[in-house]
Amino acid sequence: MAMAPTPDRKPRGRRQDGEGRPGAKYTPKLLGKAYFQRRRGCPFSGPKAPKIDYKDVRLLSKYLSDYGKILPRHITGVCAEKQRELAQAIKRARMLALLPYTSKFEPAHASERSSRPPRDREPRDVRSEPRNQDAQSE
Repeated sequence: MAMAPTPDRKPRGRRQDGEGRPGAKYTPKLLGKAYFQRRRGCPFSGPKAPKIDYKDVRLLSKYLSDYGKILPRHITGVCAEKQRELAQAIKRARMLALLPYTSKFEPAHASERSSRPPRDREPRDVRSEPRNQDAQSE
């Protein structure tokens, strides 16, 4: 049994009247509120743009997360060509120990182990015990 469309409902899909932002995909939500993402130009394209160099640690560290990961294009606004150059420069700087591979690292289980009470049994001495019964009979 198919339902006929009601006249008070809006049609789904693309708008025919041209409303909305052109090229807008999905409006992401930040803390429950929709916000507008403005397309930025690439910071490395243009006449006065800085040159990507593996020795420029201050510039490269702006494109790393707190944990040392390379930030993606949709967050930084870098074009695809310059993102590849940027990633290569960051990897070169890491190889030469100019940038860290990781910045923050604290495993979750390390804090749990320190709060665990010590074991009641004594550690087993492996060398004092024979491996099989034949060794004891001799």
